[in-house]
Amino acid sequence: MYNVGDVVFYSSTGVCSVEKVGVPDIGGLPDNVDYYTLRPVSQNHKEAIYVPVNTCAKMRPVISRRQARRYIQQVENMKPVYPATRNPKAVSDFYSGLISTYKCEDLLQVIVSLTCKRRECAAKNKHLNRTQSTFLKRAQEMLYGELSYALNISRQEVRNTVESKIAG
Repeated sequence: MYNVGDVVFYSSTGVCSVEKVGVPDIGGLPDNVDYYTLRPVSQNHKEAIYVPVNTCAKMRPVISRRQARRYIQQVENMKPVYPATRNPKAVSDFYSGLISTYKCEDLLQVIVSLTCKRRECAAKNKHLNRTQSTFLKRAQEMLYGELSYALNISRQEVRNTVESKIAG
């Protein structure tokens, strides 16, 4: 259980602060269920999010500064990993499976793999396909937001640091 003031990573939004725990003062929600009232720390999200306390939604404590530094250090040694087939459904399932764990190491794997792929494509004057671009952007939004929060630096600084460490 999380408490008011805790900072968590919420699956569909990213880094959020727990503003309240209890029955929200809004209509349409059952009054016998406690909710976390989450406030995203990102400037892109203004609305409060109400998540039942007994939910199966993916929520976890935000990573520490030390953990964030460790993840960034791991980038230099990571190798790209790609799906075994080029079948669009299999490619989508592969990246979706990694992203849906909401684990930093899996998000980082998507970023490393698709950044390498993007560089390979650029060398041939091509672009990532829409599916790959979408997954890369989603992984970056999720992970860079959390690393930014943990390290107290901008998302752009995180992006520059991570991409400078990606081999190839």
